[in-house]
Amino acid sequence: MSLSRSSALAELVAQHDALRALMTGCEMLADEIDAGRGDPAALIRELGRLRESFETHNTFEERLLRPVLLAEDTHGSVRVERMVEDHLNEHAEMRTRLASPVTAELRDVIETLRAHLEAEERYLLTAKVLREPAAEVRR
Repeated sequence: MSLSRSSALAELVAQHDALRALMTGCEMLADEIDAGRGDPAALIRELGRLRESFETHNTFEERLLRPVLLAEDTHGSVRVERMVEDHLNEHAEMRTRLASPVTAELRDVIETLRAHLEAEERYLLTAKVLREPAAEVRR
């Protein structure tokens, strides 16, 4: 199945919104645990949902990222490959950090993930990147 670039980017934004909702849920459960009223098993379940959604999002995004960057970067494939590699490394680091149920670490990685999503949106959702190319993005 293929998507237009604007449809693919709209899907990314929807995934970002879903991730943000899960992050908020994790933070609320962590607050309850830190206050001595929470259920650690509930936090672990919600954290599992966040990790699963993050993986699904990363799979979709990683297929989309290279074609979008190559279409817009006038400096060529070497620069794009470096940008993609850096981005994938960020995903790997957050994936590892999301495995920790320690509430302080969880809050820190959620803050990092929020900043990551905001940076993606600032870059990917500019008018220049949203222009429809002749080719479509493969899902």
